[in-house]
Amino acid sequence: MSSGLLAPTLLLRGLDSLYVSFFFDMSTGRLDWDDMAFRKERMKQTRNREFEEVCLGGERLALMPHGKNPYAYVLSNKSFEIRLSEHLRPGCHVQFFSEGLWTEGAEALLARIECWRQRLGLHVTSPNRVSRADWAFDYHLGLVDFSLGDFVTRAVKNANWREHQTDQSFIFGTGEIVVRVYDKVAEIAQQSGKAWFHQLWGQSEDVWRIEFQVRGERLKQAGIRSTDDMHDLQADLLRELAHNHTTLRRPGSDSNRSRWPLHPLWAALQADIATMPQTGLVRQIDPQMPLDWRLYQQLKSMYGALKGAAAVDALRGGLSEAPTFDQFLARLPTLLGPHHDETGWNRDVAHRITAHGLGQW
Repeated sequence: MSSGLLAPTLLLRGLDSLYVSFFFDMSTGRLDWDDMAFRKERMKQTRNREFEEVCLGGERLALMPHGKNPYAYVLSNKSFEIRLSEHLRPGCHVQFFSEGLWTEGAEALLARIECWRQRLGLHVTSPNRVSRADWAFDYHLGLVDFSLGDFVTRAVKNANWREHQTDQSFIFGTGEIVVRVYDKVAEIAQQSGKAWFHQLWGQSEDVWRIEFQVRGERLKQAGIRSTDDMHDLQADLLRELAHNHTTLRRPGSDSNRSRWPLHPLWAALQADIATMPQTGLVRQIDPQMPLDWRLYQQLKSMYGALKGAAAVDALRGGLSEAPTFDQFLARLPTLLGPHHDETGWNRDVAHRITAHGLGQW
């Protein structure tokens, strides 16, 4: 049995996602609703206009051509998404993104929103309200020796995802409480693309995440309404969930599965929660690292497409043998010529550079 199994190592813990509603008096302040409405309409009438860059309250933001029900306006950057409405209450809803939470921390992001509010002259009418929070605990595991039947949970519904006969994800519950235990490395490679976690962990393999997603009513039951409440009471909520909602056990002879001994991973989780309330691990991410990862993925995809194009080009030319890589590269300027427009190239590449800066990749 590997040491990784006997002693799971905590690599990272903290908030991975946070949703907060802010009660601002939208009739005050310097928000130009007419200008935002004009920009939205202009984007709708312009093909391939995915966003429009705006500077609002000292923040560079991407104004989207759509809203998110019931909010009419959506503005975002790498750290958060702001949803606004002139007449709703609350008139502002903010989703704080994973990258911002891990690199800046929740308190710093909340301070940015407060600074943004003050610069726009918006008055607070009520304390903010947390509608959802996702806490994550990332562990290095040398060996995964558990299955769905080893979990004991209060959740009525559960799900188990596998690939090539290997467990990758366990999900317990829907709605107010969802507990997920999953292979975070596989999730990054197949879904989210958040390869910057590799840098935060200091490794790029054998990492499993335990995640607690908690929504409004269950947060209220724990006394968590505002972000101040969350700071003070999150440890109590997580302790209750990790002890009483869902646990991972080592199969034993007792007919009562809840009396089976704890799996080392869950014992480590409970011990780590016991050391809270301070959570979160703010670190500097090398900005080059996500770009290197994205370029690698794009070139990998491009290489596969080039093989197909080389085969079709050879067939068109009546060739019986495959051209070499260098031979086909030499033909690319001729083949791509009909598709290339210098003005369009410069415009679209510049647009993508701006999009990256606003978190729209």
